[in-house]
Amino acid sequence: MVTYRQVGRTVLRTLRSIDRASKRAERQRIAQQFASEKFAQLEASAESARKYVEIVDSLTKCHAIDFRRRDWATTAKSPNVPDPERSSREEEAARASLNRYSPGLFSRAFGVATRKRDELVTALEAARARDEAAYRALREEAKTHNADIEYAQKLLALDHEAIEDSLIKYSSLNQLPFSVEGVDLLFTDKDRIVAIVDGLDPDDMPTQSITLLKSGRASIKALSTSRILELHRDNICSSSVRVAIEIMQVIPIDVIEVVMHTDLLDRATGHIRSTPILYVRVTAQALSSINLARTEPSALVEFLGGHFDWNKRNGFRAIGPESFNIPA
Repeated sequence: MVTYRQVGRTVLRTLRSIDRASKRAERQRIAQQFASEKFAQLEASAESARKYVEIVDSLTKCHAIDFRRRDWATTAKSPNVPDPERSSREEEAARASLNRYSPGLFSRAFGVATRKRDELVTALEAARARDEAAYRALREEAKTHNADIEYAQKLLALDHEAIEDSLIKYSSLNQLPFSVEGVDLLFTDKDRIVAIVDGLDPDDMPTQSITLLKSGRASIKALSTSRILELHRDNICSSSVRVAIEIMQVIPIDVIEVVMHTDLLDRATGHIRSTPILYVRVTAQALSSINLARTEPSALVEFLGGHFDWNKRNGFRAIGPESFNIPA
């Protein structure tokens, strides 16, 4: 027989058991939540560190792409396509089916003939429309083909409007937020093109580094002034080569000159102004012979014969573009 005490003890044990299980579950929940939060922090830290590396790479390795040129010469030599002749093949076949149709007595008696003839007339109209659509497609294809030939011929002749249009259509110059802010082309004389590039400023560089520690925490440290200036140097050098790549991939030229500008303090006036800080003359032959992915930007510009004045204390100093026969 179960006494009250026994029931009480049983209930008490049960409650204590529930209490222990509840507390154990709560501890596990807290541990899991902590682990989840720690993992989330780790993910956030890893993501921040990854994004920092991506930004630095975008700033200093934008030149590290494959150099692939468009073959405008082959297109320019292609023969023009004459205007196509309009074909009525499908219409003639549909008309022949209509002309061959000869309804029998049963079809005429029950009105089937009229319905069938209407269907054949509708099919004839549809066939005529298909012939017209096919003709228009061929005419548009010929028009596009001939326009491409004319466009390529203009580019080979270095037509200024065609060059500007091709850079907008086919280059990635407008998709380089970590490289350039603007590009102008200067046509100084026959076959000589100079890209005047509005590069990023030292203020556009990161001021902190983010690295992932073994503990999973993100280590955020302020960058020294010299490191920021190094990033700016590498960004300007990398951007100058990337601009050269983008232009020569699209425009059929073998040489491009690039002048990079950035905002610097004019000590004479005390004002910030856009200042030329780097000049480099890049040839297609040089780009084709270099493994761009394995080059450091400043060393690459020096290898290409570029000119810039930079030091760790002050960063870039102005250069005189007139020294390279470029109008200021």
